[in-house]
Amino acid sequence: MRLLKRSPNGDLDLVLFDDDHPPSYAILSHTWIDGEEVAYDELVAGTGKDKPGYAKIRFCGERAAQDGLQYFWVDTCCINKSTIQELQTAINSMFRYYQRASKCYVYLSDVCIPDEIIDIQAFRITWAETFRRCRWFTRGWTLQELLAPPTVEFFSKEGKRLGSRISLEQEIYETTKIPIEVLRGQSLSEVSIEERMSWAAERTTTFKEDKVYCLLGIFGVFLPLIYGEGEAYASLRLREEIQKRQEGRGTESLHNLTVSSPLPFPRNELFIGRENELQSLEQFLLPNTHRRITIYGLGGCGKSALALELAYRVLARYAGRLVFWVPAISQESFELAYREIGIRLRIPGITDDNADIKQLVKNALNSDSAGRWLMIVDNADDPGVLIGGAGGDPRSGRLFDYLPNGNGGKILFTTRSGKAAEDLTQSSVLELTDMGKAEARQLLARRITKQTLLNSEKAVDELLGLLAYLPLAIVQAAAFINKNGITVSAYISLFRQVGAGAELFGEHFEDPGRYQEMDSTIAKTWHISFDQIRRQDPLAIEFLSFMACIDRINIPQSLLPLSGSLVQQTKAIGTLKGYAFINECQQATQELESETIFDMHRLVHMALEWWLDGHEEQMIWRAKAAARLEELIPYGGHKRREAWTTYLPHAIHVARSDDRLDGTVRSSLLDRIGRCQASLGQYSSAEKTHRQVLSLREESLGKQDNQTLTSMNEVGVALENQGKYEEAESMNRQTLARREKVLGAEHPSTLTSMSNLAGVLSRQGKYEEAESMNRQTLARTEKVLGAEHPSTLTSMSNLALVLERQGKYKEAESMNRQTLAR
Repeated sequence: MRLLKRSPNGDLDLVLFDDDHPPSYAILSHTWIDGEEVAYDELVAGTGKDKPGYAKIRFCGERAAQDGLQYFWVDTCCINKSTIQELQTAINSMFRYYQRASKCYVYLSDVCIPDEIIDIQAFRITWAETFRRCRWFTRGWTLQELLAPPTVEFFSKEGKRLGSRISLEQEIYETTKIPIEVLRGQSLSEVSIEERMSWAAERTTTFKEDKVYCLLGIFGVFLPLIYGEGEAYASLRLREEIQKRQEGRGTESLHNLTVSSPLPFPRNELFIGRENELQSLEQFLLPNTHRRITIYGLGGCGKSALALELAYRVLARYAGRLVFWVPAISQESFELAYREIGIRLRIPGITDDNADIKQLVKNALNSDSAGRWLMIVDNADDPGVLIGGAGGDPRSGRLFDYLPNGNGGKILFTTRSGKAAEDLTQSSVLELTDMGKAEARQLLARRITKQTLLNSEKAVDELLGLLAYLPLAIVQAAAFINKNGITVSAYISLFRQVGAGAELFGEHFEDPGRYQEMDSTIAKTWHISFDQIRRQDPLAIEFLSFMACIDRINIPQSLLPLSGSLVQQTKAIGTLKGYAFINECQQATQELESETIFDMHRLVHMALEWWLDGHEEQMIWRAKAAARLEELIPYGGHKRREAWTTYLPHAIHVARSDDRLDGTVRSSLLDRIGRCQASLGQYSSAEKTHRQVLSLREESLGKQDNQTLTSMNEVGVALENQGKYEEAESMNRQTLARREKVLGAEHPSTLTSMSNLAGVLSRQGKYEEAESMNRQTLARTEKVLGAEHPSTLTSMSNLALVLERQGKYKEAESMNRQTLAR
């Protein structure tokens, strides 16, 4: 099979691949116009670029690149029609070529969209009728090109996207009379022969025999091509081959035509990206030995969507391979899926009343006659379902033991839990992370039905950042935007409203790619995980609840509650990392040899807050977080500074919860924060923090309370440290007046206020007043604390300094000598 690839200089190169193992590629569907198409020989020679058909080739390559596909196929120039054998092989393989393509682009050269129409869907009336009457629906070969590919997208002559096979299914049905169920992916083998024949009855081909040959893939048969035999004889040969297949005299893989491999969801035509992961999974499928692998990642990152896309690619690319889908949501869902597999495989005794269905299916898939198969065990989140015994009894048979291990089979698990992944497949694990920025932009653009709602690239980037590039969150946001007809910017404004995020993420939306019995919203997805952790690992949910109340980034492990043994703590952290709720990074500190630091996913942090609210535990955990931080954060200073500076942002985060934290607790925590900010030289922040404390304490304790007066003093100190001397003087005078009234003139706190006021006066050049205040402070301090008390010595030193500033050097010298002597 030859595929096209764009070279760095813009030219097109043909690359030859093994028919059985081509890379991911896009494919073009179009109608030919004699003399305008670029042939194989012309492409090889580098000519034909001036032909009108070259624009279609260029369009296909550019569109494939936008969809992250490096290779693409165009029938006019990828087949060397001068070689009869190659032409015969290509025609017999054509259905398969289209079937295993990642994307099929239908280029409609006779459907034009005026330049002034930007929102194509809003003005569907301008092109819908032309679409129904376009030449593409009248040609024979385009029938299989409509039905074979997993994803079909239609484009106008200008390259504007009109829609997909699904979004345009009503128009396609009215034009072709092909049932909507078939357009959505129903197996062609389930449709009668005569009905399938009727789909091509009114179509035309250049050669009359092609009217029959274009149906080969529709019926899954192969015929030698005999141009000149006529339509009637070719039709007779086709019916004979179909009859052979029905009677079992066809190829060895006949049973593969009659045993379909139903999947629970239609193929997602809007699937985008994840090509590296898909390539890894396809490599996993290659060896002819039994293998198992687990995809794990955060709920909503697209594990099931990736597995579903792989399943459809396997069905399209590997003829005869069976694919089974087994939901491991519960024991009942597992057993029901096994029963359906048994019925599909026509296993003898599967419908008997006392049949051991699980064992029968296992035996059948372990047998050599089973051939090659892929089993996807989806949603293996709860270890109790697969690995636990029936009814919770570990002595009873485990579902895990009924998984087949035949050489021709592969098993792919999906789970949210890294621990479950290790239990299921040990080291054979594929972690699925959030999408990259480019993929996320493509996903949002595809999901938004009206492109005018993507009103700004800046807004798109902002929204994706808010949603942390999580696929399910993007899909849910797009559904809300589409349903309500609002722009991305308007959605962001709504999202930022207090409490709106929880409501938006709890908003139900229809998603055909998720189980009907399970709520598909991002909030519900994670709440299920939180509830599972609560049952399985109580200490992990304690840590998680605590983290919900502090800042989500740079969380030191030493900040977490002191609960459980070291082993239990290690296991709890492992559980949270396994669910991808937190990730770890090492950050060395000077005082501590090393401190383990965690970050929490942005949306998980939000969802946890809503979950705690739903369980009426938000205020409980806020109080616990505040109490833990009070244990760790000092009243400023420099002792263990490297440690407490890592706690400080979390204390600030908790203290912001003005409506979810007791006022007394909040003011106490803020007091510590303000003093630490002052120790770090963050005087402006310290002032704001201490003003908050002062306001809270005046309201709760009154203006005369000693703690209130302490807060006034701290505000004054913060003002002085910023050089706001007039404000500092005013605050110190008020503090001094209140302390003299409440505590008395000789109380140590009053003396501190006197000293602070004297210092501010001195800084403003009010030396005489400062000298007077210092002499009063010194006299009272000597009386109350004694002549040799450190505070007395400080007062002496302060007085000597203000004397020096006034030029009273002898007095200053005398005072300094007394101080030094003492």
